[in-house]
Amino acid sequence: MLLVTEKHEADILHRAWNTCIEDYPTGLAWSPDGTLLAACVVSGPIHVFNTHGSAQWRNEGHSLVTTSLSWSADGTFLATGGQDGFSRVWDARNGTLLHALDCGDQWVEHVGYNPLGGTGKSRHLLATAAGRFVRLWAPDGELLRTYGPHPSTVAALQWKPGTQELLSAAYGALSTWQPSKDEPLRRYEWKGSILSVACSPDGRYVATGDQDSTIHFWKTKTGRDLQMSGYPAKVRELTWDATSRFLATGGSDVVTIWDCAKSPAGTRPVSLDGHDALLTALAYQHRGRLLLSGAQDGLVILWDHTRKMEPLATRNLDAEIAVVAWSPSDAQIAACSAQGHLEMLSAPRAL
Repeated sequence: MLLVTEKHEADILHRAWNTCIEDYPTGLAWSPDGTLLAACVVSGPIHVFNTHGSAQWRNEGHSLVTTSLSWSADGTFLATGGQDGFSRVWDARNGTLLHALDCGDQWVEHVGYNPLGGTGKSRHLLATAAGRFVRLWAPDGELLRTYGPHPSTVAALQWKPGTQELLSAAYGALSTWQPSKDEPLRRYEWKGSILSVACSPDGRYVATGDQDSTIHFWKTKTGRDLQMSGYPAKVRELTWDATSRFLATGGSDVVTIWDCAKSPAGTRPVSLDGHDALLTALAYQHRGRLLLSGAQDGLVILWDHTRKMEPLATRNLDAEIAVVAWSPSDAQIAACSAQGHLEMLSAPRAL
């Protein structure tokens, strides 16, 4: 676990390197072994860097907007989605195109490899969302399943941690799918527009950020649901801590944290006040308790709300923060602004 001792802010969020990726980032993700960092931008190009900041490879990506990216569980493949109607699978070592998957709609908004990897037909399952359909693909590009039509355009995808189950969100419902079945295992219904989905690491809870400035929250075992309201803006930022106890949310210029040890019903959340503008990015460590936030004010802030309500450290990227990502070891932090300014920052040392 990563701990913070009494150190100067500059020692905590020290900049290791920085670069420019030309345009607004639509995706930022570390390879599973933490040796490579991939970024895609709205104009199409895909960039892959090593941990020293050198370019591993770069290509033009999709002919229109590149919308999202995802690494296979062993880091062999990198998949991207684009507004050209295709998901493309690249050799992660050198950027060679391996497969161009026709997803049946003009825009492929979401792609995601199952992080478990799997064996046989379940090995490296890739999920894509285009329009009202979700599709599952084998590593060789074979189409295995088509799920849908959903009630509306699929707004979010996430593999349920530790399982082969896939969550998809559309207007009015959150559905759970299994690769061996055509029908959903379960539907969590709610009449509203979902923008984002976050399943807790232990799989007990699933939360959605919503168009009407609320959060919906389900217990996956019972289907019992709650709603958190009062946010001043649409809620797109959701992140769970490693213990599945704390859910940090955006939808404001304040980081709001719900304690889900039992149930957030009837409780008051923790509020972390450090930004002067709307939040745009949130991420907990994979194993530790530290939380990163980014906002339109250009600040990246590091928090440990279990110890203190004030920031541990801040970093100014001089433009709206688009995305932040912890490395798999929690030793490094990647942060990228809306102008494509990408910084690699150090994280607190493990003690």
